[in-house]
Amino acid sequence: MRRALLLVAGLYLTTAGHVGSKNVFFAGDAGPYPVSVVVRPPDVVPGLAEISVRIPGGEGEVERVTVRPVRWDAAPEGGAPPPDPAVPVPGDPELYSAELWLMTVGAYRIEVTVEGARGAGTASVPVTSVMLGVLDMPPVLGAVLLLLGGLLLAGAVSIAGAAVRESRLGPDETVQTTQRRWGWFAMACAAALLLTGAYWGNAWWDAVDRDVRGGIFERLVVEGVVTGDSGSPVLEVRITDPSWLGRNWSPLVPDHGKLMHMFVVGAPDMNAFAHVHPVPVDSATFRVPWPGLPPGDYRIYGDIVHESGFAQTVVDTVLVDAGALVSGEVLVSPEALAEGGSVGVLEADVDDSSWSGTAAPLSVSGTSAPLSDGSSLLWLGSQELRVDEEIVLSFAVRDPSGEPAALEPYMGMISHAALTRDDGSVFVHLHPAGTISMGSLSVLTPGMQPMAEDGQRDRDVVDEGADVGQMGADDAGTVEFPYAFPQPGDYTIWVQVKRAGEVLTGAFRVRVTE
Repeated sequence: MRRALLLVAGLYLTTAGHVGSKNVFFAGDAGPYPVSVVVRPPDVVPGLAEISVRIPGGEGEVERVTVRPVRWDAAPEGGAPPPDPAVPVPGDPELYSAELWLMTVGAYRIEVTVEGARGAGTASVPVTSVMLGVLDMPPVLGAVLLLLGGLLLAGAVSIAGAAVRESRLGPDETVQTTQRRWGWFAMACAAALLLTGAYWGNAWWDAVDRDVRGGIFERLVVEGVVTGDSGSPVLEVRITDPSWLGRNWSPLVPDHGKLMHMFVVGAPDMNAFAHVHPVPVDSATFRVPWPGLPPGDYRIYGDIVHESGFAQTVVDTVLVDAGALVSGEVLVSPEALAEGGSVGVLEADVDDSSWSGTAAPLSVSGTSAPLSDGSSLLWLGSQELRVDEEIVLSFAVRDPSGEPAALEPYMGMISHAALTRDDGSVFVHLHPAGTISMGSLSVLTPGMQPMAEDGQRDRDVVDEGADVGQMGADDAGTVEFPYAFPQPGDYTIWVQVKRAGEVLTGAFRVRVTE
């Protein structure tokens, strides 16, 4: 029963790229201008996406801000609509807003162009457009329309009868029995014709409705299991969705040099966490050594990016018993050999990491969480977290002596973070650049090269506005993540940084109010 409840919680899904948090947050540069962009995609497609663009320090310098949606398969010339202006928001000189139509499902990039005294620059924000549902007609409105439709039908039948019965009468003639009968006959024919048309019209509408509802986004179905049958414990994730097995989905592309980022979260106590990177052993199966977490119930969230730039998170739960945690060797499967693999032990990725313990409760400013090398992670953000309030989650890393710690790039970013609501209804993978997928950005931004495992890319071919701070160390030891919590409740936040070649994880428990 407990596992069933965990499964229900873990599969509470509302968005494509993350779980329970549909809005897209981006922090980066549009040429010479730092920008912070929030995209609120529509729940239905076609629909209007709401765009907010904040330009810190741009007051008096920015002359024009435009936004434009470009679908992943749009032609280079003429394949996208002209840009729409973003208008200043009264009372906030740094904020601009706009609305854009997203006409189809799929991967888009939102081009944000800023022009002003410093010149012009463009930032690209990848957005996954999905249909999350349809808008049902309110019952009262449906009843009113049905009544009006009935009146129209009755009026049309009455007109048909009157036309046949009285159209040939002279000024002083009266309706005869024969004419009256022909009038009734015409009314019957008209009623039959109109009702038949209404029936077929309703059948057409039902077919359209089924087709639209069939386009409602559903995540790829996966099955996760931890097994020790072949040696040391392995987390295996198999995509069992018929659409994947039928090749209705495009292949995957690397994100930060990995085909899958898997986050393992202990439930319901949030006392264990891992960030691992399963590798494919055949066309539908990924495996990774179990990251050494204790037996128990776990939720797993796997971030993947398709070659179209479409990003999504696959979700499942696994029950890990002590019998699965045995020692031995895990050999690469025969399927992997057929696809170019080699015999040997399935080794953990150098960027894999795990954490177990108790998250530090957020109480006062300066709350800190210990890191495994003796350094600490300090909370610098707001103490009062509210739903839908755009904030920056800010943390400082201090070395054992209390001085700002020197940080190293971790998979191309100065830091990574993951947060989840305790019931599993919200899960988000965060970067300093926001919630965007760097794999999607690489696919959707012209000239941008996919990021390698070491975080390097050819900087000479990257668009000027595409720099989102994916590399470099912060001398002040401070890391920040733009976000807005979508639901009230208790959350756990895990922040990961890299020092002296070691991935360090700190955790905080926070409460979000209405």
